[in-house]
Amino acid sequence: MNGSSRIHRNSVLLLWVLALAVFPVWVHFDAPGWDVAIYAKGMHDAAAGLDPYEQAMAVQRAYHAAHSLQAGVAPPYSYVYSPITLPLLRAIAHLPEWFSGSVYWLLYATGALVQIWVSMRFLKSRELRIFAYVAPVTFFFPGLLANGTIQSGNIAYILYALVFATAVYGWRRQNWWSFYCAVVLASCVKAPLLSLVVIAPLSARRQMLPAVATVAAGTLLFGIQPVLWPSLFRHYLQAVELQFSFNRDFGCSPAGLFSAIRFDHGLPYAPASYFVYLAYALPLLACMVYLSRRFLRGDFTLQDWAPLLLVGTILLNPRLLEYDVAPITLPLALLAWRWITNLDRFRVAAGVFAIVFFLVANGLSIYSWEIRKQIDGPLLVILFLAGAWTLLRTARTDTRETGDYRETPSMGELAEA
Repeated sequence: MNGSSRIHRNSVLLLWVLALAVFPVWVHFDAPGWDVAIYAKGMHDAAAGLDPYEQAMAVQRAYHAAHSLQAGVAPPYSYVYSPITLPLLRAIAHLPEWFSGSVYWLLYATGALVQIWVSMRFLKSRELRIFAYVAPVTFFFPGLLANGTIQSGNIAYILYALVFATAVYGWRRQNWWSFYCAVVLASCVKAPLLSLVVIAPLSARRQMLPAVATVAAGTLLFGIQPVLWPSLFRHYLQAVELQFSFNRDFGCSPAGLFSAIRFDHGLPYAPASYFVYLAYALPLLACMVYLSRRFLRGDFTLQDWAPLLLVGTILLNPRLLEYDVAPITLPLALLAWRWITNLDRFRVAAGVFAIVFFLVANGLSIYSWEIRKQIDGPLLVILFLAGAWTLLRTARTDTRETGDYRETPSMGELAEA
């Protein structure tokens, strides 16, 4: 190993150490685990034989009566995962709290690392050096915008890691059953995650029937809950509604931003938001199907296709929050990098603009959480379109990379890049 490679490897390791060392300091100034606290409250209520949705809604209604979304007063949130999760909560409640908490945070940290590990598999040799430095920084920039969402403890970090890791297994082994099981499991906790099932049929052959069966299974598990737990399910739907009508928690997707605008003007956000969602989701899916056919035909590799596939799949979720865009932070950066490096004579100007935009957007995001959402949604759409343009422009012309998959780059590869 030459001197330059050794310096590169050591500097990458140092950056990882610094990134991980920041967390204890960060936690000291910003208490973590706000989503975990909601889970713990729901777990204790369920173990005591109470209705966790009803208990949380009572707190929300009391807050709303006293403050009515008063500026500077953080609204309470409720447990909004469907009743099928409550038996698991009751079982966990019988374990020592220190043990269940330690296991959860260990799984959570593993999930955060797995999200980066998956994204690093899509790098080409010429991209390894720069993205070795980008990877550890993505913890602090979910969706490329500064935010402390990783401290939330939201279970989405575990669920996305599980689904994406099993997708990697599917790509490597051409065996997708673990992926489909992971998607169904994730949808039991967060129903919109059932949309992740499109990853398989859009990146592998003969997966349409298993994907349809997975959607049917997920839908059945959701649809049977009002029969098994009618009261709990009714209160669950009411709790979800309060997330919107009380907490204005619409997210940063185009449909979510539209709903927030309607809400701010005192207008009902449904059913108009459903039509807005269909207006962009259907063309988005059609574009992904077209590009998938090009990929399966061999016009570009999985390294080219997978980052765009993951970003497009996340955009199919009608309600995007920070922890939903966190798993695609590195793919978003990769799409931006590939777009800029393929602009020929405009490359320098585009690079300068991207740096300025990144700094300004992050400054605004730190200043206002609402501004962050208004930036994040359009940014995802713009980078998807830029990535699609780049993919079509470079199809059949990039012969420097061969094959349609590569192993995770090792530290030695990062050093030699």
